[in-house]
Amino acid sequence: MPEHATNPETTLRPGADWQRLQRLGLLGTRQSPGELPQVPGFTLPEATSDYREKQALLTAGVLSVIRKAGYQPATSQKPAEAVAAPETQDALGTNGTQLLQQLLEGQYPELLPEFLAALAENQRRVPHQLLVQLLEHARTRSQLHRAAAAVLGQRGAWLASQNPAWQALLAASEQATEETAWETGTIGQRALFLEALRRREPAHARELLAPVLPQEPAKHQAQLLAMLQEGLSIDDEPLLTQYLAAKSKEVRQTVLPLLVRLPDSTLTEGHWQRAEPLVQLKRNLLSKKLLVELPATDWDKTWLLDGIEQKDSRFPGEKAALLGQLLALIPPRRWSEHWNLSPSKSLDLAAGTEWAALLLTAWAEAAVLHQDPAWAEALLEWFYERTRKQLLVLPTASLARLLPPARLTELVLPLISATPHFHSEVRWLPLLLLVPAPWPERLTRRVVEVLRTAFSKPAELYRIQYAASQLLEYMARVVPAEQYNLCAEPLQPLLQDVPYLHNSLARLLNTLHFRQQLAEALHEPTAPG
Repeated sequence: MPEHATNPETTLRPGADWQRLQRLGLLGTRQSPGELPQVPGFTLPEATSDYREKQALLTAGVLSVIRKAGYQPATSQKPAEAVAAPETQDALGTNGTQLLQQLLEGQYPELLPEFLAALAENQRRVPHQLLVQLLEHARTRSQLHRAAAAVLGQRGAWLASQNPAWQALLAASEQATEETAWETGTIGQRALFLEALRRREPAHARELLAPVLPQEPAKHQAQLLAMLQEGLSIDDEPLLTQYLAAKSKEVRQTVLPLLVRLPDSTLTEGHWQRAEPLVQLKRNLLSKKLLVELPATDWDKTWLLDGIEQKDSRFPGEKAALLGQLLALIPPRRWSEHWNLSPSKSLDLAAGTEWAALLLTAWAEAAVLHQDPAWAEALLEWFYERTRKQLLVLPTASLARLLPPARLTELVLPLISATPHFHSEVRWLPLLLLVPAPWPERLTRRVVEVLRTAFSKPAELYRIQYAASQLLEYMARVVPAEQYNLCAEPLQPLLQDVPYLHNSLARLLNTLHFRQQLAEALHEPTAPG
């Protein structure tokens, strides 16, 4: 590759020079009499009329190679670091390199983050010949920055440091803890630095944050304050409380969840004192009943000091919004312990009141906020076990994430067995689509049985086309690669008999097979050279 040139007239600028060649190609060499871009160190054939087209094509070929190599023109007389440090990890082998290139070229894009994470976990790195392609691919995809940075190796990290467009990947790496990122970085880089520092030195991170917050715009304040969730402790309460009554609603709603999650939070205790008289359990010899009242007073600024807004779209009605917000902030186990009732019994009693929607919605939000798996499980069981009269929209995805995958599987399998007929409105499908990877074999086997039965009825396929496609697409991500045969043996023979679903079914089987190859590539010997 050509070295940096010091003469400005011959300095290589791959981006601008490539655009000049593109314009020349569109207009034609005869209509573009200007000089071709010059590549230092590369000599073109003599400039005769017969060779101008050849000159353009040769220049395009050279520039293409240079651009793929990640060349950047020198921005100062200061020389770049001579060489990268020696590699400490093995690169992918020949097959793995080919598979990674397919991912970078756009095949199975959903598998790239998973494969990069697996590379890091197995202490393998990206081969040198794919570094520029990976850096350029991840440059505009912030969700890939951290995963890509972990597998660049020494040469990849060195290469990324030479190009400002790639340096964001290094800022996202676990090693990017220099305080220069805090002083001069973008807001995203500063937030990442603060998050990493909170994991190591939470007090030091708080001391850095406190004096700079007043000078930040509200949007940046919210983004930086959110990083305090890492290593959150009672020592953070004074700083968070300062911003509970901020002018910006975004800032207020950032610090409020952090404050109520603090152990022995004074704010939560204030919420309890307001809410407890409004939701009372009445007992008699034969039954129990919940009595719900709305707050007697209207909203004023004293409510705002408790983090309660005047309106909340989750709870229609101004006074209902006050009660709903209170309940959504109080740990739900506080109620079941106060009444000496199980979460499921508390839900049954709430469903019998005229305020069922408010209570159930607020308790679901509170279970997510306080990461309460017992209440999350009770809510999901209550919601899915039988058809409910109440038209509720619960945060089921957030509740499901609180449960161990094995427990979520135990919830969904009986629902499938109770209704083993697949159709677009089957109640267990939304819950099944929340069971994360990797699916256990018994779940995969049961779902495949249901699909095989459904696919054996060609006349009904058009009715289930959308729902089945959605399920097959999800299975391609969560079914382990080693279960490929478990899916292929019963379903592959049906490929020609499911015209509405042929592409979705083929994609499932092809994706599982590709993932199987990716898993094998992690243990392949490093390619020579």
